[in-house]
Amino acid sequence: MTQWSELRPRERTAALGLANQRKTPQGDRFSFVQQDFEIEDPTFDTTGRFPVSPKDYGFSIRGFEGGRTAWARDFANGTMLVMNSDGLSHVLSQRAPARIVFIGLDGQVLQDTARQARQADADSEQVSVRLVISASVALNGETPESARVQLTDLIERAVLNGPLSDSSRAVVTSCVFELSTVHASDTTGRSDTDFSRLLDF
Repeated sequence: MTQWSELRPRERTAALGLANQRKTPQGDRFSFVQQDFEIEDPTFDTTGRFPVSPKDYGFSIRGFEGGRTAWARDFANGTMLVMNSDGLSHVLSQRAPARIVFIGLDGQVLQDTARQARQADADSEQVSVRLVISASVALNGETPESARVQLTDLIERAVLNGPLSDSSRAVVTSCVFELSTVHASDTTGRSDTDFSRLLDF
């Protein structure tokens, strides 16, 4: 289990509020109240729809042993950390969910969303879905390579962004681009580029 030893420990003030704790099938989950909203993931706004910086919720960047950094906020019953999915840096990516860790006053890790997600995925039946996608793109001044990169990023973010639908509990756990080709269009008078994608989920 990862140990989180802060490089510059600080005194915990008496004015700190408590983080809320609740039991779930995957383990304990911690949250806090901001503007009358309960926040479990500080990388999203109070609606849970739009990404924000944890700084908006009073988090600050702190350093930890091993060269790691994380967004951190103290509570009366522990400290919440927010970092990238690898658990190495405070620099977050929209391509993967943030890793949220809650550390008790005794240094024990009480919540680790990455560990909980791995356990949930391990307990669930998984299948491999392979799709071939072809898209025609009007370049509008972009180069074919630039369009290819942007389309790859768009597809990857869409595929990895949460459940398959609002009514589904199924989630994509990994996405691999096996093949990427760019073909000149045969359409006269148009600057279209065909993209072929082979995705392995």
